[in-house]
Amino acid sequence: MRKLRGLTVATGLLLGAASPLIAARPAHAGVELPPYEEQVLPNGLRVFVMETHEVPLVTVNLLVPVGSAVDEPGNEGIANLTGRLLTRGAGEMTAEQIAESIEEVGGDLYVNTGTDFTTVAASFMAGDLTRAMDLVATIVLKPTFPDEELASEKEIVIAEIAGVKDEPLTFASREFRRALLGEHPYAHPVDGSEQSVAAMTREQVLAFYRESYVPAGSILAIVGDVDTKAALGLAEARLGAWKGTAPARNVPELAVTDFPGRRVIVVNKPDATQSQIRIGNLAVPYNTPEFFPLLVANSILGGGFTSRLMAEIRVNRGLSYGARSSLAQMKSGGFFAVYTYTKNASLRETIDVALEQLQRMRTQRLTDAELTGGKRYITGLFPFELETNDQLAGWITTLTFYGRPLTFVEEYGTKVALVTAEDCLAAARKHFWRDDNLLFVMTNYAETKEQLEGLGKVEVVEFEGME
Repeated sequence: MRKLRGLTVATGLLLGAASPLIAARPAHAGVELPPYEEQVLPNGLRVFVMETHEVPLVTVNLLVPVGSAVDEPGNEGIANLTGRLLTRGAGEMTAEQIAESIEEVGGDLYVNTGTDFTTVAASFMAGDLTRAMDLVATIVLKPTFPDEELASEKEIVIAEIAGVKDEPLTFASREFRRALLGEHPYAHPVDGSEQSVAAMTREQVLAFYRESYVPAGSILAIVGDVDTKAALGLAEARLGAWKGTAPARNVPELAVTDFPGRRVIVVNKPDATQSQIRIGNLAVPYNTPEFFPLLVANSILGGGFTSRLMAEIRVNRGLSYGARSSLAQMKSGGFFAVYTYTKNASLRETIDVALEQLQRMRTQRLTDAELTGGKRYITGLFPFELETNDQLAGWITTLTFYGRPLTFVEEYGTKVALVTAEDCLAAARKHFWRDDNLLFVMTNYAETKEQLEGLGKVEVVEFEGME
C-alpha cells in the first residue's frame, strides 16, 4: 500500500472522530445511514455523495475494479506495483510535489491494491475538497510512471517480499493460501514474487494501466461535510472526461470443497522452535446468501477472544497465545481457515483440539448462551466500523462492487439477530470441514514427524527452497 499523509495531531484526531449519527445508537438498534445520492456519469463511473456534517472533514474514495486476480501468469504483482506508482508522479507533479500538496493542508491519501480491486482514497478538511478531487483525478488519469520511481518502488516491493520469510505467521499464511488455492488467480500474493517484480518494465506497467484504469465499473464515494449538488458537479468536472472500457476478464469461480480426505503439507524449517498451523478449505464468495449464518458461526468458533478455539487452545490448555478462524470472501469465491501456532512439542495436541472444535461446530447445536453472546458481540462491534467518513466511503464502494445494496448496512443488525442455532449448524456442516481439508504446518519436521502420523499422507517442502 502506498500511503501519503501530513496530519497534524488535531487533524488526525478529527479524521478518527466518530459520527454521532451512528456511533451514539445502541448496539442492538439498527444503523441508519446518512442521506446520500447516486449518479452514473456518461462514461460509466458510479458516483455516490453522502452528507455528514458532524465534523468539517471529507473523504474521496475511488474503487477501480482491478486487483491481483487479473495479473497475468509470470507478471504477478503488476496490479499492486501500478497502484503504488500512481503517487510517484502524475501530470506535471513529481512524487515530492504530490506529497507536499497533501501535507501542506494536513490531508491523507493512500492507494491500496487487493485481490479484487484497487482503492484510491483521500481524506481532507471539507474546505479542501477541490484539492482532494484534483489529486485523485490527477494520479488516476495522468500517472507518469517515471523510470527512477519505478526502479525505486520495485526495490522496496522486492525487499518487502523477501522480508516475509522472516515473519513466520505471515509466511505460513501466504504459503497456505497458495497451496489451498492452487492455480487459481486468487492464489498468488498481491505483491507478486521477487522474480516477477524484478522483471517488470515501464512498458508493461503503462500497458497494464491503460488497459485497466477505466471509468466503466469504477465507483466513487464522496462522504463528509459537503453539499451534494456541488460534490456531484465537482466529480463530473474532474472525472467526466475519463474514458475507456476494460477488456473482459474472467476470474473463474472457486469450487466450494476441494480436499476430500485431507491433504497434509509440511514446510520443514529445521530451526523452528514453534509450529505454525493452518487448516482450511474453499468456501463461498462475498455475495453469498449464507453470509450471516457463517458470520455468526465463525465468530463463535474463532472470531474473538471468547471463541471456542481461544477458550480451548489458549485459556484451558495453554497451547498458544492465539487461535482464530476466518472467512476470506472475494468476488469469485473464498476460503475458510483456522490459524494458530504452538511449541513443537505440542503440535499434535493443538491440531487435534482444532479439529475437535471444527467437528463440534458440525455436529452439536450451539447453546442459547453461545448464540446470544456471539450475536451481541457482532452487533456491538459493527457500529464502530461506521464511525468515520473513510469507513462509510469504504462500505459504499465495497458493497456496490460486490453487488450488495447499501441497505445491507442498515439491515445488518436485524439479519444477525435472525440467525438461529440451526442456521449455524447447517452452515458449519457445509463449510467447516474436519476431515476434508488442507492441513498446512510449518515446523521442524525431524522433531515433529511422529506427531503427524495418522493425519494423512504428508508432503514435505523445504523452507530454504521456497521464495
